[in-house]
Amino acid sequence: MVDLIAKILKVFDDHGLFNEGVELIGSWCFQLYQKHLGVRKFPLITPDIDFLVPQPFRGKAHPDFLNSLQALGFQISFNSDESLYLWNGDLKIEFMAPEKGRGVTRAVHIKALGLRAIPLRFVSFLLKDPIVIREGGMKILVPNPACFSLHKLLVASRRKKAAKSLKDLQQAVETSVIVSSQELRRVSATLPRQWLLVMTKTLDIAMKEFPFLEDAIQRFSLVLQSARE
Repeated sequence: MVDLIAKILKVFDDHGLFNEGVELIGSWCFQLYQKHLGVRKFPLITPDIDFLVPQPFRGKAHPDFLNSLQALGFQISFNSDESLYLWNGDLKIEFMAPEKGRGVTRAVHIKALGLRAIPLRFVSFLLKDPIVIREGGMKILVPNPACFSLHKLLVASRRKKAAKSLKDLQQAVETSVIVSSQELRRVSATLPRQWLLVMTKTLDIAMKEFPFLEDAIQRFSLVLQSARE
């Protein structure tokens, strides 16, 4: 599957989408953090590869983009909200975009890419200060690790399924380790105070579930507390 992931990323790179603001997010982004930025390595299996498209998308038109992905053996399908995804027997490619308004349920039309993306809350700050990771001759745009860590923590607090919540929670804490306290505090201070309160409580759960990460969790919690002051 790793070879296939590389081919998918190459399609995005060939179309210049990383230069146009599209980011690799989710667990495959986390794996790049593990490989290149020093996040602790541990086994991580995910059947999805997720991409975040800025809204509005200001890149050029890419009429052959979806065809390039289909040429890798993927089929196109649609969710109930009309958002598009591609899949094969092992992997699903999904597209996300910031939600235009609270409670919006209809997919976001990205005309230049010929698709509709899943509207999601809380992802806008993943687009702030992104970084580039070089992988296999490509320059892949990914979220700033501070933003990624805080976003994963916020999402973990809202998950209904315990397994997914714990997965997000561990990624949040593990990523926070490579970010300075000053940087975490700077980004945290831009978030609503109520979010920070919820996220701090979620770290209490992390302390019970991941005692081997106690030092990192305590530091993360102190940063959030200081950001609220």
